Amino acid sequence: MSMVPERFLGCCLATLLLTWVSCTTGDPPRALSADPRPAPSRATLQLGHKELADGRFVGLAFSGGGSRAAVFGAAVMKELDRVGLLSQVDVLSAVSGGALPAAAYALEGYRDLNFQNGFVEQIGRDIQGAVTGPWYAAPHNLIRYAFRNTVPAEPVIRALDDQLFHGATFADLNPSRPILLLNATNALTGDPLIIADQPFAPLGIPLATFSIARAVYMSAAYPGVLEPLKLADGRTNGASLEPILAYDGGAADNLGIRTLMQVVDDALIDRPVTDLFPQGCLIISIDATGRPSNEALKPLSAAAALLRGHRRNVLELAGIPASRQDAAQFGTFRVGQNGSGGVCQFWHVALRQLPDSDPLGERVTHITTNLGLSADDQAALTAAAARLVARGREEMNGTAGWAGFLGSKPALLSHP
Repeated sequence: MSMVPERFLGCCLATLLLTWVSCTTGDPPRALSADPRPAPSRATLQLGHKELADGRFVGLAFSGGGSRAAVFGAAVMKELDRVGLLSQVDVLSAVSGGALPAAAYALEGYRDLNFQNGFVEQIGRDIQGAVTGPWYAAPHNLIRYAFRNTVPAEPVIRALDDQLFHGATFADLNPSRPILLLNATNALTGDPLIIADQPFAPLGIPLATFSIARAVYMSAAYPGVLEPLKLADGRTNGASLEPILAYDGGAADNLGIRTLMQVVDDALIDRPVTDLFPQGCLIISIDATGRPSNEALKPLSAAAALLRGHRRNVLELAGIPASRQDAAQFGTFRVGQNGSGGVCQFWHVALRQLPDSDPLGERVTHITTNLGLSADDQAALTAAAARLVARGREEMNGTAGWAGFLGSKPALLSHP
């Protein structure tokens, strides 16, 4: 669900974060850019000519799971690039830790973000260390904030910006890369909040000048651990709404799949799949859900139980029954209004498909959810990505209907 573990490594880490904030002076929250560029955002729920031109839809969903999800997501992207699928992706939908590789890829060419050169290593940078490092110089201040409950947003946003996004806004998204949809939750209503032009327009918040690091934080702010991010009504016409508080998108769907289903359904109003996507429809899920042990047989927290239930339900919607969700890689599901539009294919690339009896599976599914990983853990996640994508491709080669997705992008078609 979040980029952080239970209680964000406990109260100690929360205390350290708060101490750092107290010890820094003259460092106000980084202001949003005043750049008035009117360029439309590449964060939209509506497919355009670029996405429709090749006659197929490919969506890529990234789960939450901290740096485990971030590194695994980046490594799977590299493998999809090798088999010719990444260039076909139309929309990226990401939650929490998965938002890091999704946003970085959508920003391709901005500052040092380069998919072909050290991408996995960039995504694997130690965000947690960047946040916590300054505290070690002032341990005597720790007790001052021992009883604060949540970690402030600004130091985490600043670390994301300093380590990866370098002040990028939605105006900096690469127009040749897929649409970027990051998923958060309205903390006041519990409703999903997709960070896109359409949901933000009623708030008077133009995404062109909205910070990517801030959006990633919104998608990852674990309830009760990281403070929600306030979105103030930016309209100037006299109307006013109460501020929205946004936190972790995993509260509704920690896999990011539902948003892609919504995009497809919206595009298929009154049209069948064979009309709009005659070359096919595919959603790929990069699922970094771990396999935490419960040797003490303690009752799950309500949040953990809800996460498991949401994952099970979403994967069932995508065509994989509950009994096969840690084994089967492929499914199909109905799309369009009431499922009348036709069928979309689903590819589930999940760490939990590697069993504990496999040393690699035992390693990667038990990596804790935090904001920084060792080089060995990153190497293991990269190896897991290569093995799982190769397994999926092998199964595709023996199944009708998959050949067209592999190898090269199809010829462009004309759509009204």
